[in-house]
Amino acid sequence: MRQNSVPSPLIQIFSKRIFSLLPLLFTITLIQCGVPKGEFGWTTTQMEEMDILEKHIQTITDYKMMRDDLIFSPTDTIHYVYQFSRNPGSETDFYISLNRYELDFVEIDIKKKRAEPDSHAIRDEFSLLRTGEYLIKIVHEGDTVDEVKFRVLPDEGYTQENLEQELAGDQTDEIIKYSR
Repeated sequence: MRQNSVPSPLIQIFSKRIFSLLPLLFTITLIQCGVPKGEFGWTTTQMEEMDILEKHIQTITDYKMMRDDLIFSPTDTIHYVYQFSRNPGSETDFYISLNRYELDFVEIDIKKKRAEPDSHAIRDEFSLLRTGEYLIKIVHEGDTVDEVKFRVLPDEGYTQENLEQELAGDQTDEIIKYSR
């Protein structure tokens, strides 16, 4: 006795097309999963010269998108934006880690942030940074999403006197004191 079924040529055509698309569908699914990458943008202000009202109303809108050869002054307030390539999700928590190079990069600040829902970006600022080399990491669930290095150099550049003052300031840290 024969059962009623869908004609086998139709199933064969449909299955061949679906199976040929499966790797592509799987790849698209993998690409869309996880946290998207993005770009860093930077601008600086002199916040010490502003009064309280100016600091409160100030809105930074123009950033220069770059990640190489970043040099700032110790007197700058460094504003940054991390612009995601797509929406990372409104409930996704990120940790922004600021690290300063001592003998290796040492974490000196960490902040928990979420991407802004309208712009898909994280914005923040750092001020009163000492001269040296720094690393900012964007971290999600223990995995580094992105990172960028920058330097803070004195306005007058490095002279022997600047280096001696910086070394004298570090003498309270026993490891740094005896590693020189």
